[in-house]
Amino acid sequence: MGRLDKYARHCKRKEPTKVLPIRMPESTYNQFRQRCEDLGLSMSEAGYLLIKEEIEDDVYTSYTNEVAVTTSPLQLPIQKEDAPTTKVIGQKTFLPSTRWTSASYEIENELPCPLCNQWYSKANFSRHAKSHNSSTRGILESHQEIVDQMIKRRKSN
Repeated sequence: MGRLDKYARHCKRKEPTKVLPIRMPESTYNQFRQRCEDLGLSMSEAGYLLIKEEIEDDVYTSYTNEVAVTTSPLQLPIQKEDAPTTKVIGQKTFLPSTRWTSASYEIENELPCPLCNQWYSKANFSRHAKSHNSSTRGILESHQEIVDQMIKRRKSN
C-alpha cells in the first residue's frame, strides 16, 4: 500500500489555495499521472496530500512504524550500518557576479547622461537611453571621460 492509497476518493478542503508549479522528468510525471488516475485523484490533490503528510508527518510515521513492526526486511542493507551516509564536499569559492550594473555611476539615485549633460533618475535612465538609440551601459561606457567629469563635478558640489 502506497502513501496515496489511504487518501483515495477523499474530498478536498475548501479554503484559499496557492499554485505550486514543479518540474520533474517526463517519465516520473507519466508514472505519477497514471498512479493518480488509478486512485481517482487529480495530480494536484495527490501533490497536496503528499506535501500535507510531509508537514504533518504523524500519519505516515505511525503507519510506517506499524508496518516495520509487523514485517521483516525484504533485502539486506547495501551499506554497512556504521558507514557514514553523507559525503562532505569542499566549499565552493565565491565568484562575484559578472552581470553589469550601473551602481558605480550612480549618485543620489541618479545617472549622468553625457550626451545631454544632465542627470536622470536611475529608474528612468534606460528609457532615456533609448531616446539616444542606445542602452544604459552603451551610453555610460562609450562616453567614459565625460561621465567621469560629470560625476566629479557632482561629488564636489
